Amino acid sequence: MIKTISSVLLTATVAVAMWAAPAEACGCFAPPDPTVPIVQAGERILFATSNGQVTAHIQIQYAGDAKDFGWLLPVPSVPTLKLGTEELFTQLTATTQPRYFVQVKATGNCNGGPFFGFAAPSAAGRAVDDAENSAGGSSPLVIQSSIGPYDYAVLKADNKDAMLKWLADNRYFIPTGTEDVVGPYIRPGSFFLALKLQSGKSAGDIQPVVLNYPSDLPMIPIILTSVAAQPNMGIQVWMLGNGRAIPRNYRHVVINDAQLDWFNSAQNYNDVVIKAVSEAPEKHAFVTEYAGSSDVMKDVLDATTRFGTQEALAAKTAPADFVQYLFDNGYAPVAANQSMFGRPTNQTLPPTLKALVLGAIPFPTSLKGITTEDQFLARLGYYLGEYRTNNPALFEGYQTNFNPQALSGEIFEKVVKPAREAGALFKQYPTLTRLYTTLSPQDMTRDPVFSYNASLPEVSRDHNATYEVNCGVSGSAFSSPGRLVTEQGWTIKYPEGRGAAPERALATGPASLRIETLAEEGAPIVDLDNSLPIRKLEGCGGCSAVDPLGLGLLAMVAFLRRRRAH
Repeated sequence: MIKTISSVLLTATVAVAMWAAPAEACGCFAPPDPTVPIVQAGERILFATSNGQVTAHIQIQYAGDAKDFGWLLPVPSVPTLKLGTEELFTQLTATTQPRYFVQVKATGNCNGGPFFGFAAPSAAGRAVDDAENSAGGSSPLVIQSSIGPYDYAVLKADNKDAMLKWLADNRYFIPTGTEDVVGPYIRPGSFFLALKLQSGKSAGDIQPVVLNYPSDLPMIPIILTSVAAQPNMGIQVWMLGNGRAIPRNYRHVVINDAQLDWFNSAQNYNDVVIKAVSEAPEKHAFVTEYAGSSDVMKDVLDATTRFGTQEALAAKTAPADFVQYLFDNGYAPVAANQSMFGRPTNQTLPPTLKALVLGAIPFPTSLKGITTEDQFLARLGYYLGEYRTNNPALFEGYQTNFNPQALSGEIFEKVVKPAREAGALFKQYPTLTRLYTTLSPQDMTRDPVFSYNASLPEVSRDHNATYEVNCGVSGSAFSSPGRLVTEQGWTIKYPEGRGAAPERALATGPASLRIETLAEEGAPIVDLDNSLPIRKLEGCGGCSAVDPLGLGLLAMVAFLRRRRAH
């Protein structure tokens, strides 16, 4: 599983930025959904593009000292900046995450029946000050302002030394190595956006940001990201538009689903993706994990009845009633894979909202080790009522800074407004695409650019395999011989039953079924088709997948020729 970036070196490059680049010729945690592979990305971004404008929602993941937090990213023009919402990425992840199911077909007299439980899915800022300051002299400064927990500046990107000096002089953290990789982004007419945490803020105050700027196509500045990246860092990109999104200058990979551990919800999914991507030239490739209707996110963030009204919230003058209103009106969301048997599990307030509430109704330090902040808020009436009465010593000197009018205003500005604005995107754009890849620092040599191809087919998040088992006169569905037929048609035999190892190791052979080039029109161009070598692994006995006319071998020859041409 990819670990979340937590090094202080994340500071300059956990973010992503975007501008059009020429296409290359080669062009609160709950129990997880048991059908979903566990993958945690180091970067998550949602892009929406229309009429030459790009909107980018960017999740910033950081753990470390606040003084060591800094955020630097190239942009093609002066952007507008707003606060985003963490819930956007929580819900996007839940509604588009690939899921793997195994349907069991049993014959004979199976003791205990086919007891595999894989067949059914589980229940599933402030306004930006855009007034430009007078730069004066050779200063690269264009804008200097603040939003939410951040101070920020927009700087001209035409002189590297002047820009880095300004950042250092104004106490923006610059990780070692930034100077070496910032060069490709230095050009007349371009800019950098720099963020830092305001004095008194902590890493827990970090909130997603939303950028809007003129550009034809979105791009991730992965070269700059290499300064702080970890090996095989996961990158998740969601794209909203009028058709399926594509990596414009990276290859596209279809993974070989015979290598997935279907019986354990494809928990090796990330390992297979890493291996499949490594089979592409320069390890530059993305996997499409979902492409289809954006309705999967419609009314998720901005349901009409959600949040109530600011007036009703402000009218809750008792702290416990105020916080209970938040829980009762959808402020503590439950994602599709965060419920069991139709009931929410361990609801907690999301980070930004939690920080606002605890700023006004602080968690008593005397309760550390007795309860948690989340439990304190979930049972606030009890802790500030009966529990406080019975344990007065624990609350000696305890005071709140609770002002329902002021707090409700902050909540609607920093929580409700960003959620509603993000939710509106899914009504504006009909198609949602989710792309995923992993990259190591040494492979971050080209910035991926994204575009669209409306003629490409949809990609479902749900994948199904069939396990055929014959128990004979009296046998166990777990230990009787069987075979798994994957969605792509590959057969994996289990001679001693599901409880033992398969006939061959899952990781045998190529992890990619196909490596393709996707253009903005037309069908994929197959650079490498591994159908034939994968089929040969089955010994061609009982093969259920066919390599038509030997195209796999021909594609391999063409692919090798293409590599020589480069």
